Amino acid sequence: MKILEARGIRKRFGGVVALSDGNLGAQEGRITGLLGANGSGKSTMSKIIAGVYSADAGEVWYNGRVVHYGNPHEARADGIAMVYQNLSLVPNLTVWQNIVLGAEEKTGPFLNNRQAREHARAIVDDLLPGLDVERIVDGLSPGEMQIAEIAKAISKRPRLLILDEPTAALELAQVKSLFLHMRRLAGQGIAIVFTSHRLWEVMEICDDTVVFRNGQTVATLDLEKDGRDPAKIIGYITGETARVAQAAYHRRENRNAAILRVTNLAQGTLLREISFALKKGEILGIGGLAGQGQRELMLALAGFYPDITGHVELDGRRLRLTSPAEAVRNSMLLVPGDRESEGLFLRHSLFSNIVFPKLGVRHYPLLTPFGKFREECRRTVDTLSIRTTGLDVPVRTLSGGNQQKVVVGKWLSFDTRVLLLSDPAKGVDVGAKRDLYDYITRRVREDGMSVILYASDNQELVDYCDRVMIMYEGRVVAILEGESITTDKIIESSMRVDSVREGAGDAAHH
Repeated sequence: MKILEARGIRKRFGGVVALSDGNLGAQEGRITGLLGANGSGKSTMSKIIAGVYSADAGEVWYNGRVVHYGNPHEARADGIAMVYQNLSLVPNLTVWQNIVLGAEEKTGPFLNNRQAREHARAIVDDLLPGLDVERIVDGLSPGEMQIAEIAKAISKRPRLLILDEPTAALELAQVKSLFLHMRRLAGQGIAIVFTSHRLWEVMEICDDTVVFRNGQTVATLDLEKDGRDPAKIIGYITGETARVAQAAYHRRENRNAAILRVTNLAQGTLLREISFALKKGEILGIGGLAGQGQRELMLALAGFYPDITGHVELDGRRLRLTSPAEAVRNSMLLVPGDRESEGLFLRHSLFSNIVFPKLGVRHYPLLTPFGKFREECRRTVDTLSIRTTGLDVPVRTLSGGNQQKVVVGKWLSFDTRVLLLSDPAKGVDVGAKRDLYDYITRRVREDGMSVILYASDNQELVDYCDRVMIMYEGRVVAILEGESITTDKIIESSMRVDSVREGAGDAAHH
């Protein structure tokens, strides 16, 4: 039975058309994948259904009637729950308090905290066994926070559950656990709408898929009847009938000398005796389970830990990475994974974000060459195919993929010797991801730029890296090269630490 049918939905924000002809349906007991590039209208459609926005035109049919929710509370009361990309948790409350917040059960005039704890614990134990519901949310990892957010939505016992990018912060084991729970919910007759930029997730968990492009629905597929063809779906997402294969980078033997040598790098308990070499014109990947020191290694190389110990050489000259400015002056440039809190000034213009690093590195005592900078900014927009109506629009109005291109683009005019990419394609659609990696691999091949890439998606490491270091508890425990760089081998090396630890000592010599 179809519980949801949104027809001909239109929505405009000022001069920006978010939806021009959006259509989305969901059936009881089935999981519907909602796909599309960033800015295609997926989140807008979801938020209209969940009562966050009102549609300018069109109808939303839910449970056999047309609905017009004035706010999310009305939608929740009617059995619609949504997990948003931006978490809605209260940081100073516990996990169980967040889960039951707004739906507390009472015994007479008093809150029934014992029952609330048990209810929250039952849900969390199903999603992530071992997560203590008494923990304060502010102390959780990003993945644990995401699980708490999902548990909060599930606790409302919805008839329609909308999951907008719920797996972006989760590691593989957590994703698999979530999928098992989603299947159980579907088995209970709940309709689920699932948005993800990881195509393999949609192929694995969804029964149907709906594809949006430029504010319109361009495809509705029953994956059992129509087949699970990733290339076909990417074609719908991008609008291209050719060049749908993602990997354009061909691994080759690199005989160049090392441009960067790291020896016994350590920072408290976060990093322990890290040693490796990075060759000129090489993409060196960093893999392993989430939270094993990958992000901290990137921050250390970018100068964020002044108390770091160890020896770092760039082109044979020792570096003292005591500040980010020192790293930038030595052309070691970081693209952070969290673009909103670490990579952008969201309220400022696209131009201001791209020009800011130049103003920070060099002092202009008389006249700042803004005309020259604007021309460089235009070239950046063209080079990275950033979709924007102008240089002066607030960067927060751009889609996620285009925002990420800005984070990379601000380094384009720098003489980059080592580019540090910390999960650069997290939450980015397949088209924008391809554009980013096309540019990066072109710079590696043509200009000899060297790259250290941490990616939470193992497929990115397989597709683009010449070698992959596996990290565990702040240490490098294995180096994968050539034919051994596969998703299975990355997972195996990440999990079977004892068997690979002895090979880690060779990391600095490769």
